[in-house]
Amino acid sequence: MKHPFTLIVALFATVGIAAAQHIVPEPASVIPGKGVNRKGARTSVMNGGDTTLDFASQAISTVIRHDLKSHPDNYQRRFYKLAVDADAFPNPEAYRLTITPREVRITGGSSAGVFYGVQTLRQLIDENGDLPCVTVEDEPRFAHRGLMLDPARHFLPVTDLKRFIDAMALYKFNVLHLHLTDDQGWRVEIGKYPRLTEIGSVRAETDGDGIPHRGYYTQAELRELAAYAAERHVEIVPEFDIPGHSVAAVASYPWLSCQTIDTLQVRTTAGVSPDLLCAGNDSTVAFVRDVVREIAAVFPSPRFHIGGDEAPLDRWAQCPKCQARKTALGLKTDAELMGWLLGQVSETLEEAGKKPMIWYETNVPRYPAEATMFAWRMGLTPAVTDSAAACGWPLVLAPGEHAYFDYPQAADERPAEWMPVLSLRRAYDFDPQGPTAIGVEATLWGEYIPDIDKAFYMAFPRALALSEAAWSRPENRSWERFRAKLPHQLRLLEQVGIPFRRPADKELD
Repeated sequence: MKHPFTLIVALFATVGIAAAQHIVPEPASVIPGKGVNRKGARTSVMNGGDTTLDFASQAISTVIRHDLKSHPDNYQRRFYKLAVDADAFPNPEAYRLTITPREVRITGGSSAGVFYGVQTLRQLIDENGDLPCVTVEDEPRFAHRGLMLDPARHFLPVTDLKRFIDAMALYKFNVLHLHLTDDQGWRVEIGKYPRLTEIGSVRAETDGDGIPHRGYYTQAELRELAAYAAERHVEIVPEFDIPGHSVAAVASYPWLSCQTIDTLQVRTTAGVSPDLLCAGNDSTVAFVRDVVREIAAVFPSPRFHIGGDEAPLDRWAQCPKCQARKTALGLKTDAELMGWLLGQVSETLEEAGKKPMIWYETNVPRYPAEATMFAWRMGLTPAVTDSAAACGWPLVLAPGEHAYFDYPQAADERPAEWMPVLSLRRAYDFDPQGPTAIGVEATLWGEYIPDIDKAFYMAFPRALALSEAAWSRPENRSWERFRAKLPHQLRLLEQVGIPFRRPADKELD
């Protein structure tokens, strides 16, 4: 017969294993300890006076207050100790979380690493406020772990963006890609061109509903949002989409287009427009440079997305100015002219200390050497991966097959017949590869996402699946284990007020 103490130790070890199995994304290493760290009314959080850890300390305090229950005064004190040790972790986002009956210690390669340790801790606290004794050692697979929101199609207030950032941080996402301009709306204040928000931020209706839609962000609001995100170790990458997806800009300043059309209105339907910015017009090129400079000055991110996708070149082919520019530059095709224009933007970004990010299109023969490319079109990821490797471009993988979260999660949820279904299992099966891959990103294009609650519904729990593709080692990932984590994670989402779609049982088979 085993000694009762042995049974108790075994029970505590089992508790530690069970609790650790709830963590999303899957950690690199989990070693169960002995015992339980029980909730006490008296708690100390110590960060050694390191001000970079102040927000992590506040985050712990928030979690503690959420679970606070009264206990007798003689209850033992729980110590939380936070520290940065860059020498111990080559990866600055790595961390070690150690929980003993008396102490919780989180050490990271930077304040970001410590913050991610806090997020793991948050998932381990049970309904009584107790913690299993365990050691978690962890680091991300990829540096870029992103989600994209599209307030250009449907405006999302700053308070809603903050809610989304909070949800991202819980699952260790570190990039919010904001698509700020498109045919259906211009959403960022530009001091030099006020008509962009006076006219471009308002459309008459959406798909014939007869309801005007409007909204934009001031530069002050976006600066404050970027600071809010940075506290949570989320980088905001702005996107000014050129030369296509520019109807809102052209409606504001008709001279930006190849054909000056004074009657052009901000687009009210989805789709791709032929009304591009004119690459042959010096004033248009100056406009692009001016806008890039103003937006670049708002966001601390060293990266800036300049679009580059879905730009039919029919207008350029018929435009005397574009053709004259092409001839003067010795270019043979309009697609080469597109590459030239993106290069002009890249030069402006370089002056601002930024590097461009671009949606890769196979018809553009030349891209800026310093760009980061996005693989996004369904079926083209292998070709884009090969091109990125050949040219040395860093690559973000956002393929439609696995990462277009505006796609419906079941056939009966299609907002448009052409949209394929992207199930939770399909999202989880994403296995990002590529010699120059720096990360993954899911997109939430906003044509059919009218508000932040719908954005949450479309993102979660598929974002949990993507978080493991972005963070976890491939050998540690398992659909069966992920599926077993979902009940705990969905309860956590409910607890923190994040809307989500509950998968049907058949979707988890």
